[in-house]
Amino acid sequence: MGNGAAVRETAVPSSVMQKAFDLLEVFRKGRVLTLSEVARRAGLPKSTAYRVLGMLVQVGAVEHEGTGYRIAFRMMALGAASPEGAVRNVALPYLLDLHRAVGHTIHLCVLRGPDVVYVEKLYTPRARLFATEVGMALPAHCTSVGKALLAHTDPGLVEAATTGRLRALTAHSVRDPELLRRELRRVRQRGVATDVEEAAPGRSCVAMPIVFGGQAVAAVSIGFPTEHGSADVFLPPLRRTVSSIVRALPGVLT
Repeated sequence: MGNGAAVRETAVPSSVMQKAFDLLEVFRKGRVLTLSEVARRAGLPKSTAYRVLGMLVQVGAVEHEGTGYRIAFRMMALGAASPEGAVRNVALPYLLDLHRAVGHTIHLCVLRGPDVVYVEKLYTPRARLFATEVGMALPAHCTSVGKALLAHTDPGLVEAATTGRLRALTAHSVRDPELLRRELRRVRQRGVATDVEEAAPGRSCVAMPIVFGGQAVAAVSIGFPTEHGSADVFLPPLRRTVSSIVRALPGVLT
């Protein structure tokens, strides 16, 4: 009877928490959303969305803005306190220097399962063809940052992420798991990953992993129009940036 009571006690909170996290996810593609927009995007009845939003407002995860809702600053502070946030804080000055030096889009990303998540993005108005944004997730195998991270990840995780027919973002995306595994071996050998219009038409990227304590904790990429040509010219400044970030990490992640 005690076990049954325990199940009943945790079932409802677990369901509510799942709804709350599903609801928070909808703000990835909308900074300020009305109740109707939140309910529709979360796939929840309007009454349920209203109730869950009220709970999130009470705990400071969501706040009102006009007639809509937005993610609260408390959530930003919690995100900054994560290991990924710590890496971003350390890396940002070096990423800014790299951005000034090359004049192209700079990304800082981390791996989450088969996807790569964008933690930071620096760009100029002329680089609008890069439709990435902070918090966005893309299939890791379609991006240079994703391949840089996969190449330095536990082989079991890589196997799980490269099983079956791979999702494609463009006609140039790698679809064959065996071809991807071969490419990842080359990335491990060279320490550099590239993608040529594999994530978006007209866009190419070159990336290197930030390896700390034997693990790739993040990766940095330079994105540029494919018409620019070879990525080789970007390798020296990219390598210097990654080396500087790695030297600055001790004491932050340990």
